[in-house]
Amino acid sequence: MSRTEIAARPPARPHRGKRPWAGIAALAFLCIVGLARAPLAMERAQAVGTVKTVSGEAFVERLGERLPASVGDYLLQGDTLITGKDSSMGVIFRDDTLLSLGPGSRVTIDTFVFDPTQDQLDFLTRVNKGTVQFISGQIAKLRPGAMAVETPLSTIGIRGTRFLIKVD
Repeated sequence: MSRTEIAARPPARPHRGKRPWAGIAALAFLCIVGLARAPLAMERAQAVGTVKTVSGEAFVERLGERLPASVGDYLLQGDTLITGKDSSMGVIFRDDTLLSLGPGSRVTIDTFVFDPTQDQLDFLTRVNKGTVQFISGQIAKLRPGAMAVETPLSTIGIRGTRFLIKVD
């Protein structure tokens, strides 16, 4: 090429890369990942407790869907905790209440409200079957009677203690 041909050519446009759409694709990917994680962050913010131990088959039933329970899973108000035969699960709630579910147990977290700064304390669980040990936490200590456990035959008001329930 001669100098006149080079000078006659329009200036080359700076090339930013071979794939100009790659930046847009990367941004879209990050948005999708962020949206996918949003329910997890919301779930964590609404969590009333956490699964601490699992032995054997244990499940969390949420909105009609049965999910295998794993250590670290967040629990929400309305969840039902289920253990299989020869299985167990340990749970800690935000107010430090501990629940230990023995084999073949089914427990529903009906209500859990723990906001001591606003004096909002309420905890209602339903033991449908099985053996469950409770060690009450802050709700029962701060407001005796704000924690209750229902069984098919009775409702028990908890005033800050450790107890065992067996429902056949």
